[in-house]
Amino acid sequence: MAANIHYLSDTDSTHVTHAEWYRVSLTGVLTPQHGAFEAMQSIFPPEHRRPGYGLAFLESEEHSRLYVGSIEQITAYNSDPSTGLDVSQGQTYDHWPHTDGWTEFIPDTTWNPDGRGVVTTFQHPEGGDVIVYEFHGSWLPGRPTRKLVTFHCTHCHADTFHDSGKVLDNRGPQDRRWAARQARQHIRSAQRHGVGGTNSQCRKADPNMMRIVTQVANEVYGRTSPVSTFESMCATSGPCATIRELKALQAART
Repeated sequence: MAANIHYLSDTDSTHVTHAEWYRVSLTGVLTPQHGAFEAMQSIFPPEHRRPGYGLAFLESEEHSRLYVGSIEQITAYNSDPSTGLDVSQGQTYDHWPHTDGWTEFIPDTTWNPDGRGVVTTFQHPEGGDVIVYEFHGSWLPGRPTRKLVTFHCTHCHADTFHDSGKVLDNRGPQDRRWAARQARQHIRSAQRHGVGGTNSQCRKADPNMMRIVTQVANEVYGRTSPVSTFESMCATSGPCATIRELKALQAART
């Protein structure tokens, strides 16, 4: 399948407004028998309210929409998804809701099966890629792993684990959208300020830092490890190694 096309705001080149195509990630039915029905249907304008709702949760790599149609339409789609879903029969709303009732109604989702794989890739203006990926990991050694999402720049190899707010719990399209937005901001920063600029988010690691880290590790653990480049470390035990494993996993699925 060809790469999806995402459309950007005229005033913010990192803000995705909609996509060329969406997949149906979830479907559901909301009826008055649901305990939070009144609170949940309050997100719809009065003219679109009805006794029951057929719901389809649509998402792309960087955006999401909620489609609201009839229960009969969603039931028919569930019986035979190959017929497709005609969204002109109802209404669509930007993003999946997260108000009262909806958070419990919508289960956690990932873009790849089991939450492991590349979500999307952007070309870096000076070579390399900025890759949004979801994986199983932990912020601290020895802690239980969880489903996470972040991005990695193969030009500067910045470690997002040491940059607050760049690694997110991966619970739904809103988390993957935020990670992709930060990837776009990283690229825009490189375009505006250059790689390594004082105000640029895209800066290569200081080689002196690798020397200090290696020296301390050798002293603590009694090793004689040579000083390696940050790129080499990334390729063997960092994000580049993780992404390589994720790509292999994705290839094995196809």
